[in-house]
Amino acid sequence: MKRDNGLKATLEVALDQIPVPESLFRFAEELPERFEKGEFEQRAEVAVPKRRQARFMPVLVKSASAAVIMAIVLSVGVKVSPAFADLVKGVPGIEIAVDWLRQIREKDGVQTAVNNGYTPIEPVTLQLNGTTITIGDMYLTDEELLFKSFIRSDVYDVTNERGAVRFWIHPENMMAGGSTTASSVVTAMDGSGKPVLQETYKYLLNEGEAERFLAQGSELQLKVMKDTADEQSRTNNSKEVGQIAVPIQASKLLHNKVLEPIQALPLGDPDMPELVVRKLTIQPTTMNVILKGPKGWRFDFPRDDAHAPYLQDDKGRVYRYDPSGPGLLLEEGALQLPFASSVFFDPDVRSLTLHIGNMTVGEREPSGRAELILDGEFPQTIRFKGKDIVIEGADYRPEGFLHLKVKKDVPGQTVLKNVHFSVAERKDLTSFELEAYNTYVRQQAEYREAFQVSGFGTAEDGRNQSFLDVYIQAPKLERYTLTMARTNDTIVVDQDYPISLKW
Repeated sequence: MKRDNGLKATLEVALDQIPVPESLFRFAEELPERFEKGEFEQRAEVAVPKRRQARFMPVLVKSASAAVIMAIVLSVGVKVSPAFADLVKGVPGIEIAVDWLRQIREKDGVQTAVNNGYTPIEPVTLQLNGTTITIGDMYLTDEELLFKSFIRSDVYDVTNERGAVRFWIHPENMMAGGSTTASSVVTAMDGSGKPVLQETYKYLLNEGEAERFLAQGSELQLKVMKDTADEQSRTNNSKEVGQIAVPIQASKLLHNKVLEPIQALPLGDPDMPELVVRKLTIQPTTMNVILKGPKGWRFDFPRDDAHAPYLQDDKGRVYRYDPSGPGLLLEEGALQLPFASSVFFDPDVRSLTLHIGNMTVGEREPSGRAELILDGEFPQTIRFKGKDIVIEGADYRPEGFLHLKVKKDVPGQTVLKNVHFSVAERKDLTSFELEAYNTYVRQQAEYREAFQVSGFGTAEDGRNQSFLDVYIQAPKLERYTLTMARTNDTIVVDQDYPISLKW
């Protein structure tokens, strides 16, 4: 027991030298062996009797030492670091595993803020007829309101995504639009074995909304809604079942760091030669990059794979692309890329590198045109984006579709990728033709199954034929203006683009 008292005294001194919280965990794991080796006997300022180094530590002593370490880690951690105290306290009203909560926080960037002393707004719990709802990990920035909900119920199955009852939460007195971005389930640690549903919310604020809200009042009203589905009547009933008031102090609003570099990112594609970085916003938990592409084009990026974009700072830390939740409504051709976690609290970071692996591009309007006579001569060759497309035949289907037969590039081909076919709009259609033209909207699922195609306007073969089928909704005409557009085409970029952080 004296050994444990000495370990406790030594640990209290040694903890003052250790950054929390991450290194504290590693330190606690290594400490029994390091203590037995006498590593702290010369450095500690408290009186610790010198002992001869033992070759083996009995299991009982190790266990007792581990218990002492755990007690000191928690008590001293709370004393030394408010951020660490917030980390270990879990979720008020619902006991959950701290390790699990930390993993969730590391993924969405909250842990970085906590590690740097920016603790979330105080959690609030609502008891609601056998259901406990806790709001935690709430942050308010110039652009976003972020929070997590933790729901445990004795009445409803919170783990059933297709269940008859679902709860959702949204701010009532703050102008914002948003949704959930992630959800997971963990078992409560209070011995009940009850599952806890955790959902992360992201709400995007109108410009100036955060300051307006704080100027008018400091209590956020969250409306708790319950959706109840009735399978027999196939209806869904939504009603308010409670409100949660969350006090927010003005000091909890951290202003974003905004950079507008107007920096070109060369891509090397003939249709999309470059993207332009228009804005970089660094928030406490996230970083957002706004990219602008050429007019008339849309673009997107993969997520959760090796080709997804990411940010990396000049210290080697990587920030993953996380487009979950609502996106900003931007001008045509612009896209916001959100990245989880942030360099907000590290003033020593001088640059970020944006890595783009693969991206998909598509044009908003067709750029290829060709005249097609329904009873004309075939095959007919069309040149589009440097490639020949051979139309072997055409006919009209009574269901309201122009049908094309496209020659395969190679035997066994099942789809002509990245090309979408349509017909130019006609302004002089009769009411009968317009009705036929729009029939597919009401029966498109039935027609796709009958034609064995995944969609209209795409050349594909689901019947093991010698050609690819294209079905285009259209009235019956003698002559068509066939149009083509590049769509959903993958560009392999695989480049790094440095962005200097000059404020």
